[in-house]
Amino acid sequence: MMINAQAAARIRILVADDHRLVLAGLKALVQDEPAIEVIGEAMDGQSALRLASELKPDVVVLDLSMPGMNGIRVAQSLRVQVPRCHILILSVHEDRAYLRQLLETGVSG
Repeated sequence: MMINAQAAARIRILVADDHRLVLAGLKALVQDEPAIEVIGEAMDGQSALRLASELKPDVVVLDLSMPGMNGIRVAQSLRVQVPRCHILILSVHEDRAYLRQLLETGVSG
């Protein structure tokens, strides 16, 4: 069987945000990009962690403020459960304490 080289090189991402509009916007930003595939979406921290553990994405895009489990706690758990994934955090918070904590957690951006 021949594997499509373009499909094999795609970046697989999981997006997590508790706002449907933000999720739709993130997907719209990347949907026409052939090198990126959205493989899952979640609206809370627990779902994001569960899906990431199951799907093993290359990149997880997390909202910092989500119900149940915030982005910091999800990122900390992902570092253990899916250590090879890159983590990007979305936030409107300007508090440097969040940034410091996220960098210590090992997020990619």
